[in-house]
Amino acid sequence: MTLSDTAVQATGVVAKAFTILEGWDHRGETLGVSELSRRTGLPKSTSHRLLGILEAAGVVERLAGTYRLGNRIRGISGVLSAGIPTYLREVSLPFLQDLYELTHETIHLGVLDGVDIHCVEKIYGHRRAPVCSRVGGLLPAHSTALGKVLLAYSPMATQRAILTSELAMFTTATIVQPLRLAAELTTVRRHGLAYDRGETHPEVKCVAAPLVNAKGRAIAAISISGPAGRFQPEAVVERLRRAARAASVVLASKRASVA
Repeated sequence: MTLSDTAVQATGVVAKAFTILEGWDHRGETLGVSELSRRTGLPKSTSHRLLGILEAAGVVERLAGTYRLGNRIRGISGVLSAGIPTYLREVSLPFLQDLYELTHETIHLGVLDGVDIHCVEKIYGHRRAPVCSRVGGLLPAHSTALGKVLLAYSPMATQRAILTSELAMFTTATIVQPLRLAAELTTVRRHGLAYDRGETHPEVKCVAAPLVNAKGRAIAAISISGPAGRFQPEAVVERLRRAARAASVVLASKRASVA
């Protein structure tokens, strides 16, 4: 086996290990090999072998025949979320809960993380939209309402980075043409709202508004999502705007008190 063959094999193992780690919905969840195999699509034998490697490295822990994320993951996740203000979720949560009570649709809080959206909080009920999102997970910025509203308020350098990157097409509605996306971001900035009309998932519509600081910089965004068959984003726009404005005021006050 050549050096390049070894590198390719190692890359495959690392990729599968990350696939296994994505099987957990939250840090305290315990899962068996069969459930992890079902969630990730990896064979049980492969899952079992990778779990053994991850356990030896302290990335996962075994508990009564099941596995949970280990202490090393906690350290890594702390680094990844270091750019998120510690008070963001605490301050925003009451407004997210109010929006859920008013709409009974899926509510997200997110921040921009490179060309992705980091999901900080998610509230949903029995009528939740079929969105593949989880707290701590990443969503594509160019196709989501959260992402587009945050990109629209971002510096031009950030916008150029995504407009010059290869944009993934998730549905026939996804905007992948740089000029179209640039025009869309201009419209979003003008109206202070962004829409996802089946661009990430064909059966989901979404609308998002930014949470801005005293300087007008968007530090996070709130969105409302629902099934395309019955959810009309325009019907909840004013409620979303009010919640975003109120949360922005409190966040600015909180920021000033800890500065």
